[in-house]
Amino acid sequence: MKRKAHRSLVAMTVAATLMGGCAVNDTGAAEVWDPIETPNRFMFSINRAVDIMALRPVAVIYRDWVPEPAQKSIRNLLDNLGEPVTAINEVVQGDPNRAATTMARFLVNSTIGVAGLFDVATMLGLERTKEDAGKTIGLYAGVEPENGGFYLMLPVIGPSNARDGTGLMMDYLADPFRILTFNLAVNWDVWQGARYGMNVIDYRSRTIFALDDLEKNSVDYYAAMRSAYTQNRADLIRQKREKTDARSELERRDNLALVR
Repeated sequence: MKRKAHRSLVAMTVAATLMGGCAVNDTGAAEVWDPIETPNRFMFSINRAVDIMALRPVAVIYRDWVPEPAQKSIRNLLDNLGEPVTAINEVVQGDPNRAATTMARFLVNSTIGVAGLFDVATMLGLERTKEDAGKTIGLYAGVEPENGGFYLMLPVIGPSNARDGTGLMMDYLADPFRILTFNLAVNWDVWQGARYGMNVIDYRSRTIFALDDLEKNSVDYYAAMRSAYTQNRADLIRQKREKTDARSELERRDNLALVR
């Protein structure tokens, strides 16, 4: 009962974020709604220019010249810094057990794993999950996962929408490391710039072939990326809903068994 009430409350809170962006075709299926396509395409062209002139070349150098073990350690470090935000979202999603596992991962990797450079937690059976506020909003919103509100092309970050853009800002504001470095004022801008810059380079280095292939095989690269992004996020949210429903059903059966 408490779980249902919790989900209803969050659903009412986030519904307004998405309902204004609903676009439904004749079959009732949600479509990608792009009311600001012209400025989105303009930003997309700027992002492509930055990618061609700077980001992709740097990502290629990083991929080809930085030893794979070093790349893996950097990725582990970046993932470890994101664990607290994942744990916060798991709590909001109504999964405190999963949040506890995530924080256990963070503690193990931050200590035994040398500040997260080594993923010792996975070796110990503590599986990593990645959650964000966009998925959390999608979990509770009473619309199809494909419907994330209006489509949005962000500078450098790239494809997003009203739901995920809102979630991105929520995660940023809730990030304990951002709050800590800001309050300590220890080269805050340098620290955050280095962290997010490495995230972008690491991600771009792992998507070189995929994005090259998408551009090569699409008539309209912008539309192809918009569709791919929307479908990928929808799949993640749909999987999250299925897992949450399965967990709720299991808990319901366990409670009934205890009553009997």
